[in-house]
Amino acid sequence: MKGKTLGNRYVILEEIGGGGMAVVYKARCTLLNRIVAIKVLRPEYSNDENFVMRFRREAQAAASLSHPNIVNIYDVGNEDGIHYIVMEYVEGRTLKEMIKEEAPLPPARVIEIAKQICDALECAHKNKIVHRDIKPHNIIITPEGRIKVADFGIARASTGSTITNTGGLIGSAHYLSPEQARGGFTDERSDIYSLGVLLYEALTGRVPFNGDSPVAVALKHIQEEPKPVSEIIPGFPPHLEEIIMKCIAKSPGDRFQRASELKRELMKVEKDLEVVNFKPSDPERTMVLDTGIKGSARENRGKKQKKASNYIKGIAIVSLLALLFAAFSYLGVLLARKYFEVPEVVLPNVIGYSEEEAIRKLQERNLKGEVVDRVFSNAPAGQVIDQDPKGGITVKINHPPIGLTVSKGPKTTPVPRIIGTTEADAINIINSSNFKVGKRSEEYSNDYPAGVVIDQNPREGLQLPEWTEINFTVSLGPEVKKINAPLLIGKDLESAEKEIQANKLTRGKVEFKPSDAKKNTVIDQDPKPGAEVEEGSAVNLVVSSGPPEVKTYTLSIPLPSQPSNYRVKIEISDDLGTRIVYNKKHSPKDSPLEVPIEGSGVIHVKIWIDDVLWSEEKL
Repeated sequence: MKGKTLGNRYVILEEIGGGGMAVVYKARCTLLNRIVAIKVLRPEYSNDENFVMRFRREAQAAASLSHPNIVNIYDVGNEDGIHYIVMEYVEGRTLKEMIKEEAPLPPARVIEIAKQICDALECAHKNKIVHRDIKPHNIIITPEGRIKVADFGIARASTGSTITNTGGLIGSAHYLSPEQARGGFTDERSDIYSLGVLLYEALTGRVPFNGDSPVAVALKHIQEEPKPVSEIIPGFPPHLEEIIMKCIAKSPGDRFQRASELKRELMKVEKDLEVVNFKPSDPERTMVLDTGIKGSARENRGKKQKKASNYIKGIAIVSLLALLFAAFSYLGVLLARKYFEVPEVVLPNVIGYSEEEAIRKLQERNLKGEVVDRVFSNAPAGQVIDQDPKGGITVKINHPPIGLTVSKGPKTTPVPRIIGTTEADAINIINSSNFKVGKRSEEYSNDYPAGVVIDQNPREGLQLPEWTEINFTVSLGPEVKKINAPLLIGKDLESAEKEIQANKLTRGKVEFKPSDAKKNTVIDQDPKPGAEVEEGSAVNLVVSSGPPEVKTYTLSIPLPSQPSNYRVKIEISDDLGTRIVYNKKHSPKDSPLEVPIEGSGVIHVKIWIDDVLWSEEKL
């Protein structure tokens, strides 16, 4: 493949990776002069029409995603049976490589990675795209620490040796959700489960379930509960453990319902000093416990008796305290109801309001609002496009701040220049620049050859929202004007030539023929008068050479000797045309038959006897 050009623009430079279904190459886009990654399907998948159809459909859907934590898909193509996807080229290493080299990873580091993955998933889920194959292998970490999630939309379309359902890959066995393992319905919460498995592995150095085969692992996802992280990493922060175990709950309804919800919990727990300062130890270490058994049996017996006496005294004291506690508890409940009962309010729906108005409306109900995310959207900048929890429910006035997602407005990007490119290249540039192909029109142009873009709207360089339509005009080449051929028949040759020139035509062939018309008079033309012709076309003329000179000849025709009547027919062709000049019956006694004929110029004579060509000559 090295050196091969795909799509007339992607030059393969080198192989950089691969898996069971595809090989990944580093390539250069000659049109936009940038380095890209190209995933090429292996031949066994390229010959599966159903697979290829799903592969292209899902990859094109994923190409609609644009987010800093998602590996962008630029193009999808097919050439000579090679099916490929063109993606953003990202330098870095995968999270799987980091886990192999450094696990268990510190919680603070894992949380930062998880938050960026949540951002990528939230963007995809809002666009109705479920990844279905979240795993450390698909998480790329750049040298700057940015997370890039790869292979959006591809897992769902593939087939292979991992767990499948009706021919479609639904996740790598160690990371798939129970509903994926059962072949059931999958949604955003399946990605949450896979992310939970990923976090479990990053924090402990091992996946929750292992087995001898993908099927064995899948069954464990369905039937077994994972070992708590704290049993693997002693002293592990309990709040962070709760988050991970909630992600990998068997029932989708028991998990976090959205990636943004998970991110908010991670943001809370990352402020916990216990999490920040926690240093994971080697999970494989052997725990040695001091039994504390010392002294003789007599000493132990004495200690037991002393403990028993102390135990009886303790019960008496505890009983007395319990009576006092019961008396004061009732009084405490009455005081608590009076002074500590928290009022409840109905949470307003603030979606659609500006950020300031939303916070004000919440304050009117003694609630607080907090912006937890700002995202690009079609809503105006500053408008609240989501809230958590949703409006309409009853909450206490000391409820934690209501999470607000605020629009940053449509994402803008500079309009590319397509004037001067071919129509095919213009469409590629528009699509790869995250714009949409708009209306196409055609015009004649003296400056651009046919098929080249001569105008675009909007103009290049304007900062416009992504996926704005770009209309363009394609050249038809120089305009060719058409006129009606003038009437030249009956004019002398000189006048006819002037008429041809005046109509921006050219004189073609001139043929002279004898006729009854005056010499040098046009007697025929091609094209005919009134016919529509292009400017500059040639007009062929037939010009009279004057009246024909008529000559007389006498034909002597010997007739067959057999007794019978014969029909003699004579045809001549000359300057005056082709015609029958004799057609009569004769007997052998008329032989030789003398027939006078007249003609002009060279005369071609054909003689038939009883419809059989008897002779042919030129006079």
